[in-house]
Amino acid sequence: MNYKNVIKEFFGKEKIFHEQRKSLIVLLGSFADFDSFEYAQQLSAQSKRLTKYSVDLILIGIGSERSKKFFCKFNNIDGKYVYSVKNGDLHRKLNLNPGFVSPMPAIINLLIMCTGINSRGTIKEVLRGYFGDKYAKSLFSFDEEINIGPFSFLKGNMFDIFSKKKNLRPFELATRRLMNMIEILSNWKIYVPDSAFLTQRGATIFLNEKDEILYEFVSESLLGYSSNMSTPLSYLDDILK
Repeated sequence: MNYKNVIKEFFGKEKIFHEQRKSLIVLLGSFADFDSFEYAQQLSAQSKRLTKYSVDLILIGIGSERSKKFFCKFNNIDGKYVYSVKNGDLHRKLNLNPGFVSPMPAIINLLIMCTGINSRGTIKEVLRGYFGDKYAKSLFSFDEEINIGPFSFLKGNMFDIFSKKKNLRPFELATRRLMNMIEILSNWKIYVPDSAFLTQRGATIFLNEKDEILYEFVSESLLGYSSNMSTPLSYLDDILK
């Protein structure tokens, strides 16, 4: 699959790629997807590093321009890296997994995937959010304020009751996911102008200057946006040396 050519053809005259540059292409599902939020939050922290190594970051999500605007603001990612598409046509051209699809409403299909049906590994990933992960880094610093909706009455040090180590502590990831969920549900109509694509899975493709694939991951499940979810961006460490 020549991802770059398919994407260039899809966007037509809109300039997505720069020649003779590395490209980190991230196909998100819906902008309302937990995967989309978590992955964007991870990538946002890597923007300076990617610039240092001359890597163009390109995120493509399903939604509207308004969806994109809200998504970028909440996840602290520069909108210049993010492109919106109104449906799953590009994802289909790239042969990405549409997720569980049935005659039932898309939200029901999504909930079915949450139980692990046609979404292997999702239950394990949900449990990791509650039990922690000794191989992953912590998410909240000691004095960081944790905003649960409009309320800010917790700080990162509350997770020290479980562990004072720097690894992902119990309930830490679950708390981040709760914060993301509140943002999504509070602005549901903005993030989801069309619910038909809620189950759409994404992919990550890292290309070098010659458009050779250095890393490729195609998602088959909810909450599975990397080949190693404990360190979802470890492929950057392997490539950017």
